[in-house]
Amino acid sequence: MKHRHLNIETDRWGVAVIESIWERGSDADIRALLRECKKDPFGPAADAVRRTIPHSKAYGYPSMFRYFLDYLERGRL
Repeated sequence: MKHRHLNIETDRWGVAVIESIWERGSDADIRALLRECKKDPFGPAADAVRRTIPHSKAYGYPSMFRYFLDYLERGRL
């Protein structure tokens, strides 16, 4: 994932990385983030998503990821 001013490594997640993916990421970037969250619903990527949701102005993705993480936390996937 290459986004303007961010050097994104798959094991280093932060609010800026999540915002960049939601605002400017490709479909492949979104799928990669979904896979990371599914792999470990309590890991660094999922934690960064949770911290980003309340402040994000991106359309659609915050709600989708909130529901997705809630679903994963209940052990349904």
